[in-house]
Amino acid sequence: MRKLISFFMIMAMVFTITGCSDSAKPEATVSEFIEAAKVFDFDKMATTINPSNLNNEKITDLMESDDDQYQKYFLDYLKANANKITYTIADVKIDDNTAIVSVDTRYVNGGPLLKATIAEVFTKAIALAFTGVEMTEEETSQMFISAMQTQEEVVAESFVEKTIDVKCTKIDNQWYIDEPSDELLDVIMSNFISVGKELDDNFDSSSTGDDNTLMEQALQDNMTIIEKATGDEIILATVLLKVTGVEEKQSISTSYGSPTEAKEDAKFVVVSLDLTNTTNKTFSFPPDLIVVDNKGREFNTFSDSIFAIDDYLDYRDLSPSIKETGYLVYELPTDAVSYNLVVAKSGTNELYKILLK
Repeated sequence: MRKLISFFMIMAMVFTITGCSDSAKPEATVSEFIEAAKVFDFDKMATTINPSNLNNEKITDLMESDDDQYQKYFLDYLKANANKITYTIADVKIDDNTAIVSVDTRYVNGGPLLKATIAEVFTKAIALAFTGVEMTEEETSQMFISAMQTQEEVVAESFVEKTIDVKCTKIDNQWYIDEPSDELLDVIMSNFISVGKELDDNFDSSSTGDDNTLMEQALQDNMTIIEKATGDEIILATVLLKVTGVEEKQSISTSYGSPTEAKEDAKFVVVSLDLTNTTNKTFSFPPDLIVVDNKGREFNTFSDSIFAIDDYLDYRDLSPSIKETGYLVYELPTDAVSYNLVVAKSGTNELYKILLK
């Protein structure tokens, strides 16, 4: 997984290859960069970058390598998306030898696809781990490709519309982009720079706990928080979801196993749901719905749900248009007197907050 994210970081560096420009206006330089990016002409893009801010590593050799199948597949995906970029120069402010070019952009948001792909790969990896199967690097690459192909048919394509400021510098009477920002690179790379960093930060923060909570991040991102109640149907990007009941328990059990007891000063919250796949293809349901309590604490699904309760929904295959019913289990402190189920709608700015208690 880290290798995949590192790939996005490496690709970002390709835009810092030595070059020069003969553009007479800063907005012409920016347009030249974006037009070249739309056809993935890296040599042309490089001619628009400030020579003093360049990195001489031969990143293009890596990108053209045949050694890694899923990197090539992602690159082809990004190339196809780049053709869909649209933009308008909104404003230009020049101050002597520096300039800020404001650009209204619209580009494919690959974030939901990337997250869904990783979730599917994670699901399959768990299943293989239980069987003791060890996969080769080539087999792992093929798993990523297969998962992404599946999710491309499931995850609806969405777009980001954003105004970005591009800093330009005039050197020897020529205008250059001073240094491509992450915002500009996201336009070219379908938002993968931001999502890759987000995933990498999530991996790194698992031990430090320094990142924002889901609700803090939602507020920071100005997401629209929509409050719902038990029994309300919620239309997500790929699923129709309805919470049908909530129950607190001190122990849970399967029909064939011993009871699982909640830890001291803790309780289980068992959430019953109806799920309907609204796409045309079967996929596994990722248990990534978060419960947030009255103290702002966030809880993922109980890690041993698969062995502790019948009809668990974790990683269940959802066939198109067939309703599935089952449970998600959470373990909360006993002092959690109220709590909500929180889920974001992929490809939108909407966050649903379902009152459970």
